Amino acid sequence: MKRWIAVLLFCGLSWGQGYVVQPGDTLERIARLFQVSIADLMMLNGLIEDPLPAGLEMEIPTTDWDAMNLDVLPLPELPVSASENVLWVFIRPPPAPAEPKASSPNRAVQQGWASWYGPRFHGRRTANGERFNKFHLTAAHRTLPFNTRVRVTNLQNGRSIVVRINDRGPYIRGRIIDLSYAAAQQLGMHRQGVIQVTVEILD
Repeated sequence: MKRWIAVLLFCGLSWGQGYVVQPGDTLERIARLFQVSIADLMMLNGLIEDPLPAGLEMEIPTTDWDAMNLDVLPLPELPVSASENVLWVFIRPPPAPAEPKASSPNRAVQQGWASWYGPRFHGRRTANGERFNKFHLTAAHRTLPFNTRVRVTNLQNGRSIVVRINDRGPYIRGRIIDLSYAAAQQLGMHRQGVIQVTVEILD
């Protein structure tokens, strides 16, 4: 098809250097087709701007254009019916980063049985090397790092205290923390010995 177009253009140029504007033609397209400058086209035909009206007879400046050189022919435009069948994929932009929340970060909480120890261990070395003092608010835990502060809450009466981990234990199944005598007194559990508590890690 492109070769037939070139032959027709060549025959037209043999009769005269002219061109009839087709629907959809632009100055840029015609200039590329005949290998001339847009400025020359506009000056020769007294044109000011695109779009060009279909059917307009234009004069083409004299050039060494080869009608059989198919490489310079304009590319065929996509028909409207074909362009309607093109599948467009729209990519959703990434969501904006969430604003930081003002609330405090979530803290780990354990629930289980708590016991206490005192007179028999008073003055002995704890697992972290310091001497145990039953009147200080300390506690033993199996895994928490030494000097971690935790809030212990008595689930029976709602009392709570903050203690520091300085020892290891308890080693009885089901128990999660072993409190000093002073801590047990403040929680109101020194007479019962073992109670249900929650342990909230503070730092």
